[in-house]
Amino acid sequence: MSRAIPLGLMLLVLVKGDYPVTRYSEYEEVAIIDDEVPSRNNERYRLPISVEPLEYDIYIDLFFAERNDRPFSYDGKEYIIIQAVEENVSQIVLHANVDSVNAVSLLTSSGSPVIMDPTKPFTIEPHYHFLKINLQQTLTARTNYTLIIEYTSTMNEGPMKRGIWRGWYLDENGNERIYAATHFQPYNARQAFPCWDEPLFKSVFRLHISRPESYSGTYSNTRIETRDKLGIRVRDNFFGTPKMSSYLVTFLVSESFVVIAEDTSYDPPIRIIGRSNTVGLGDHALELAVQMTKYFDEYFGIPYSDLHPFLNNDHIASPDWASAGTENWGMVSYRELHMILDPRETIMSAEHYAATLVSHELAHKWFGNLITCYWWSNTWINEGFASYFGYLPTYQVFPQYEHHEHFNSRYLQTSLSFDSGVSTVPMNHQVNTPQQVTGHFGTISYSKGAAFLRMTADMITPETFRKACQYFLRKNAYQATDQFDLYNALAQAIAEDETLSEYQNFKFTEYYDVWVNKPGYPLLTVNINHVTGEMSLSQERFFISAALPSTQVYPIPISYSTNRTRYFNHLKPIYMMTSQRAVLQKEPGEEWVIVNNLQHGHYRVTYDEKSWNLIGEALLNDPESIHHLNRAQVVDDVFALMRSGKMTYNFGFKMLRFLRKEVNYHVWNPAIRGFSWLRDMMRHIPTSQAILDNFILNNMEHVIETLGFDVTDNESPTISLTRQEVLHFACTLGHDNCVQESRERFLALKNNDIWVDPRIRRNVYVSGIREGDQSDYQFLLNRMSRSNFANDQLEMLRALGAVKSPELITQYLQLTLTKAVRSHDKATSFNYVLQGNPENARTVLEFVKNNIDKIRVEYVEDAPPRPVHTCLSNLASYLSESGLVEYENWLRNTQSNSLQYNTAMAAITTARNNMAWGAANAEAILAAAKLAQRGGAVNVVVSTALLVVMTLVAMFV
Repeated sequence: MSRAIPLGLMLLVLVKGDYPVTRYSEYEEVAIIDDEVPSRNNERYRLPISVEPLEYDIYIDLFFAERNDRPFSYDGKEYIIIQAVEENVSQIVLHANVDSVNAVSLLTSSGSPVIMDPTKPFTIEPHYHFLKINLQQTLTARTNYTLIIEYTSTMNEGPMKRGIWRGWYLDENGNERIYAATHFQPYNARQAFPCWDEPLFKSVFRLHISRPESYSGTYSNTRIETRDKLGIRVRDNFFGTPKMSSYLVTFLVSESFVVIAEDTSYDPPIRIIGRSNTVGLGDHALELAVQMTKYFDEYFGIPYSDLHPFLNNDHIASPDWASAGTENWGMVSYRELHMILDPRETIMSAEHYAATLVSHELAHKWFGNLITCYWWSNTWINEGFASYFGYLPTYQVFPQYEHHEHFNSRYLQTSLSFDSGVSTVPMNHQVNTPQQVTGHFGTISYSKGAAFLRMTADMITPETFRKACQYFLRKNAYQATDQFDLYNALAQAIAEDETLSEYQNFKFTEYYDVWVNKPGYPLLTVNINHVTGEMSLSQERFFISAALPSTQVYPIPISYSTNRTRYFNHLKPIYMMTSQRAVLQKEPGEEWVIVNNLQHGHYRVTYDEKSWNLIGEALLNDPESIHHLNRAQVVDDVFALMRSGKMTYNFGFKMLRFLRKEVNYHVWNPAIRGFSWLRDMMRHIPTSQAILDNFILNNMEHVIETLGFDVTDNESPTISLTRQEVLHFACTLGHDNCVQESRERFLALKNNDIWVDPRIRRNVYVSGIREGDQSDYQFLLNRMSRSNFANDQLEMLRALGAVKSPELITQYLQLTLTKAVRSHDKATSFNYVLQGNPENARTVLEFVKNNIDKIRVEYVEDAPPRPVHTCLSNLASYLSESGLVEYENWLRNTQSNSLQYNTAMAAITTARNNMAWGAANAEAILAAAKLAQRGGAVNVVVSTALLVVMTLVAMFV
């Protein structure tokens, strides 16, 4: 039986198993048909808990090109001290996903062999990655044994498949260098050595890595204890790790990686490690790591240096990496573009993101490493806390980035968008198969988890929240935990501080249970009697598309501000709503009311028509009277309400008229998202899309003029981000001045080598190529090949994908089949062609048809993020009906047995549903846009006709 999440649930891709790359991998996450239905039966993927490992000694001999018969391979031998924790155990089951298990033996504590089944001493079950060791006698419970396993395997090529893999880079002399690295989260340690590869099984790991003598840059979780000379080879023996889960083990072996920045005043020293030709470019990353380590030492009350005597505090800038970053204890690895930063070469979004990324990964040292989720069903405990601490504390240390305000667009609004589908799952959600596990490393675990924690911290107070974090860490240190351990820590701190005492009839137990174990979130409807001041509240589960009514009641933290009492920064709720309906009282009198201060609560809000109109008048005539984060909330909610059919487009566009004078980043971010979705729905109706584009550009004229095309001295990072997003969007829509300015700056760069500030490079690069010719394309391609900055290279890849010539499109896509485009950028680059010019889709389809076998190999179709699934699904959303017919026929005739067939066919269905929705609604949307420009009066209530249309064709978010 198969199960698929509806393809309409679209969001930015999350690279599974670690911190997502949402800032840079901008293709959409697609549903992938799962071979297994989540159920208790699927616990057959889980290891029995009858035996547990205590300590590993792992010897890995790495061989590179010097080994002719088996290049880029490794031989392993490990000694695992184990104990049976149950009586009568006669079979040991662990994970192994290596090429060959060559020998297995078991010794007692005195060194005597344990007799194994002579007919089947061990068996391999590849589907489950099980290594089963069969004994002729039972193990004595709670007695140490030593399990010895010899094996061989091969390095993966590139990072996409995880495990032990090899990457490449060019040194300062232009010579290609090879390095070996590891990436084990969430279930890939078994590719490097047989082990109990579940987070529950925590052990001490001692690594012994041998390598050619010339590979002198060797790093791991802990410091090197001793080094052995083995002829022309060297073995590095590392100190044992803390007691930890297998996915946290890591090492890197290279020819010329070096420490490129360090602070030796800390113990252990804090170091940035990268290619030798990036020395001097890690200072900013070092400052981030130093200051955030200092912050977390104090906040958690458990200094990093106290976690373990031999842990490193290293941060690796890896040219190849499948995600943004991964939190291995002692040695965090990042994709290089986030670590190698230079103000003359780094786009602001990369610098801004780097700060929260380093903070996120360092927070994992406590949340995720010191304590670890019991099983991946509770992934949100690891990732939600790291995401929360990646934004809010970072503001206290680096206030210039204003991360506390960017939390809403990064996490809260992302979660609201994703969590409004009918198939969304709770934060605590049963998963078993590898695909289900990787699928749970997504928006719910990261974004909703972080939003829930912020909402809870506001409710119980930040001081009590900090106390609860410390209780949670201290009571569960070096152990696997679950949601009940976290609840107990929160409940203890709350009881001691009595921070919920003002909420009558409120039970924290119910609040915690609903938000952790139930899917979705509420829409709060507020009806205000402005004469009496009575505010009637009601709630329902919010769905973005038609769905059966839900009776779920959510505990909602209520906060609000009015024109006379602007308490936007009062974030502790004044009331906890635990019923379907409630009544609050404000001062009598007509005034605007905004519920959900700074949009900190995980819910949406709608109002009666009069109250909406009062908000709209304030936004239009006195916008600064409403905090910019609540102005952003209005935009985010209005677009969602229009899409769900709960607000007419006439009324919604009337509410959004204030955008004509708005310049704030946080307001324009959801506006651009909302307008982009509408444009996508009209992609197949170019004349209608052009009219909509004109309406959008009319709304953007003021913000474009205010920001200008030149970066000003000492402007804030948020202003730089606003200009980046606004100009890129405006140029995409064909804003004449934007395109002309960008094109002129591109030509000045090309012809006169006039430097372009990285904070405007995105629109300059993209417009320069989109409006250019072959010589422009070749110029930027050559520039990309010479660049030493991965973040600038990615911006150039984005631009090159916007070329219009079918021949150059095909040339660009052919480039993705070579090493010129790194494996982690291939699917992203593929999508850049579709984003750059939607009319490129037919050329892309021809490329796919002619190169599908190569695409599967080069894009690494069986990598956990399933990049080929993503590419083939995204292609469908850009094709016209004739293109879909051609695509569908090709799939049926040639791809019916492929891994991507069902996913791609489902994407075609979704594309057609989107077309149907666009065709049915285009006239009404454009009429609403025209009315908004004239300033006509409209009603908020949704029309019956629109409700019927929405019900019939709303198959997407």
